[in-house]
Amino acid sequence: MVDVDEIDKKILMELRKNGRITFTDLSKKLGLSVASIKNRVDKLERLGAIKGYSALVEPAFLEEYLQALIELELLSDDPRAERILQEIGKLENVLGIYKKTGEFQIMIRANFRNMDELKSFLSLLSQRYLRKNLRRWRVTIILDVIKDNGVQISKGSQRR
Repeated sequence: MVDVDEIDKKILMELRKNGRITFTDLSKKLGLSVASIKNRVDKLERLGAIKGYSALVEPAFLEEYLQALIELELLSDDPRAERILQEIGKLENVLGIYKKTGEFQIMIRANFRNMDELKSFLSLLSQRYLRKNLRRWRVTIILDVIKDNGVQISKGSQRR
């Protein structure tokens, strides 16, 4: 990539593991000054290499006990699809939306309080957002999370 060297890549790897690491701790790990680390992180943010910062939150603390991967098969390329996916992405329980290859072109990762909430979401997708362009969906329920967003989840913090 343009303007990204090996040190920048090391910074990105460390931030992916722990987005809360201090510049001081990063400087010690990588043998650079705090000012150098700050300048490089600022540059990486400007370049878009760092897209944002967030916390990995245990869904049960938000009363979300069901996590699902929802694959959508669309009938055709709808010119409104990008805008519709952006709208779906604004829903609080939606964690990710991915365009992908295969017969199911879209995958949504979302959390739900219960099965009724999941069913309501599926109904909302077909009736409000995708309407006649949705051919079918396939839902997979996640039983356990081993690693999420590049972070290994310790056994003590997993849902039971």
